[in-house]
Amino acid sequence: MKTLKFSLDHEELVSVFGSEQVSRSDRSEAESLGISGPTLDFLCTVGFPRMPKAEISAPGGRTLLRDLENSSQELRDYPEEVMEWIVLGNLPGSTLALDPATGVVHGSYDDFETHTPLHSDVSSLAYTVYAVKKILPEVAAAAGQDERDEIIDTLQQFISERDPLPFSDEDSEWAGAFDEIAMGMWT
Repeated sequence: MKTLKFSLDHEELVSVFGSEQVSRSDRSEAESLGISGPTLDFLCTVGFPRMPKAEISAPGGRTLLRDLENSSQELRDYPEEVMEWIVLGNLPGSTLALDPATGVVHGSYDDFETHTPLHSDVSSLAYTVYAVKKILPEVAAAAGQDERDEIIDTLQQFISERDPLPFSDEDSEWAGAFDEIAMGMWT
């Protein structure tokens, strides 16, 4: 059985974000979307945090890309391989979707005509958002750019040691976001 990359619990997320900013999936709805195993357990017991620049939530209801395609005023022609993926939300530059077959979270800038794996699993996405929220006060209080860079570099290294995907490309969503955080744009 696949082990998730990060260990978090619901209470940790609630202590940082507040209960209204942490969503969990209904188990039967998540199962009906094809989610299973550790991904299912994480989404139903831990959940996803959300913040202004990370508008994500645990899946439920009509969240498959094919459902969005069928309900859209202008029908999109999504690639076949992504039709069962589940929309999780948005980061500033991309839409996030979960492949329930693999547990990988993908990002897309162009309605999934192209997509990039951003996280090896849901725990990695949740932890990255959680860790960013926790360090924002430290970044805001930093004495200067060098100190902010050190804070960000330390967090980026910690995440990359457990899941290399978020920073595997210098143009990735998270690489750009961490640059913005280091410049004080998220505080």
